[in-house]
Formats: sequence, structure tokens, C-alpha cells
Amino acid sequence: MTDSSLYDGRSPDDHVASCPDCGAAIALLDEPGAAIAPPPALREAVLSQARRRRPPAVIAVTLVAVPYAEQVALMDDLLAELSGPQWAAPIAGHGTVKGLVEHLAANDATVAGFLGVPGLRGAPPRRRWREQAGALLERVSGGSEVLLGVEVALAGARPARAPLRQAMVQRTFETWTHADDIRAATDRSKAAPRPEHTHLIAEFGLALLPRAMRGPRRDVSATIVLTGPGGGTWTIPLSPASDHVGVLISADVVDFCRLLAGRWPPGFFPYAAEGDPTLARDLIHAAATLGCD
Repeated sequence: MTDSSLYDGRSPDDHVASCPDCGAAIALLDEPGAAIAPPPALREAVLSQARRRRPPAVIAVTLVAVPYAEQVALMDDLLAELSGPQWAAPIAGHGTVKGLVEHLAANDATVAGFLGVPGLRGAPPRRRWREQAGALLERVSGGSEVLLGVEVALAGARPARAPLRQAMVQRTFETWTHADDIRAATDRSKAAPRPEHTHLIAEFGLALLPRAMRGPRRDVSATIVLTGPGGGTWTIPLSPASDHVGVLISADVVDFCRLLAGRWPPGFFPYAAEGDPTLARDLIHAAATLGCD
């Protein structure tokens, strides 16, 4: 506005200088990103209403839901980038990228079916996988810590059951593994999960390791030291009567997770061992059988 009559004969600048309301409005326009803290009573009222509508997620649920959600989002973004010919890129064991996505959806269905998530028949592979994964995540996120303790079937060639919390880590693990398979098949660089998610995957695989060992049980424990972001140290009893550590194995944590997925040939896997070399070799070969293919 330029009509000086609107400002009692004064210029706009003079009016703004003497009018608190106009000055505040113009300051807000000049700094649209400036945050204004709400009154404490209003803030608490809004938060109270939000909590009543949807209680905060249980921490234990968040610990397994967030890693899966992140890998699903990364996989979905990756699939969105693929060209038509790249969907037909060859992948060992699954024929093509399309076949791999169908395989992933089928393995996800092992857990999704337990939670009552219906399959989406007739839809394209990416949509079928993504909608099922989203519904699975929604069911788990809305559940309780008690639900996480219920045993379900794990995917993979070896029949096994484990609590739902472990099954969700397996879904995270397999989604990441197959995303890396697709990256490799389409000339993209591999990517590692966040360190805290890598730690969960390694812990999941190590918990299954004693059952994967072949031959007679050794009455010893094995200490596994995994280095790098997300690593740690675990001592695993190989029998109920384990009374001492028979071997110490150290390796990179991301490499070890790829070994668990069957993406490192065990004979070429880089590791260091102290103690029983035969036991170390048997453990490495057993770890390589725990993937979901």
C-alpha cells in the first residue's frame, strides 16, 4: 500500500516504526523460519491429547521396527530407480531381479501371514512386496513387547523357529542383503546398514550359530570379536556343558554379516583365529549356511 492517508498522513515506514502490530507482522514475514515457542500450557495440552490418541511406541518394538523400516525404504528407493532392462538383470539363484523381489516377498510372507497380513495377489512384484512389507511393519509397530516374544517360523532352508523380535531382525537382514544383490547386479555400490543395525544382524546370526554346527557337540565356547562400526564381542557356548573357550575368532562385522548371508565363500573369508583351527574353520563354514536363499 502506498496511499499515505492509510497511515494518518505519515509514510509507511513511520507508521510501522510506531505500530507494534504491524512491526511484529513484518518481522515475521522477514523471518518466516523463526520458531515461536508455544505457551507451556498449550504445549502440554497438545502432547496430552496426542498421547491419548496414540501411546508412544514400546522401546523394544522400536528397536526392531526402525531397522526394518529403514531397509524397506532403501530397497523401495532402489527398485524405483531400476530401468526395464535392469529388472531382467541376472542374479544367481533367483534368475533375475524380478525373481529376487518375488523371493523376498515370499520370505516376508512367513512372518506377515502370522500377523494376519493378507497377500496381494496379481500385483506387480514391487507393489506386492512393498505393500506387504508396509502392512507387516504397521502390525509390528502397533504391537506390544509381549507380541515380540511369540515364536514364529524363520525363513531359510533350515527349519527354525524364533521369537518375533528375531524374525524382524532377519527381515531387516534379508532385505539389506538382497538390496546389495540388486546393487551388484546393476553396477551400483554396495551399502552397509547403520552400525547399530549391523550389530543386531550380527547378534541374530551368532545366536543361531550353535544350531548350525554339524557333527558332535564340542564342550567348549567360542569367542567372536567383530571389528568396525557395529561390532562387538560375543562368547557363544557350543553345548550346555561348555566349560572353557576353545577358539577366538576376529573379523570385520560387515564382512561377517555378508558371510552369514552366504555372500562370502567360507574358504575365502578373511578372519584371524587363536586356539583350535579346526573348530574355527567349522564355525566359519556353519555361519555361511545361515542365509535366507
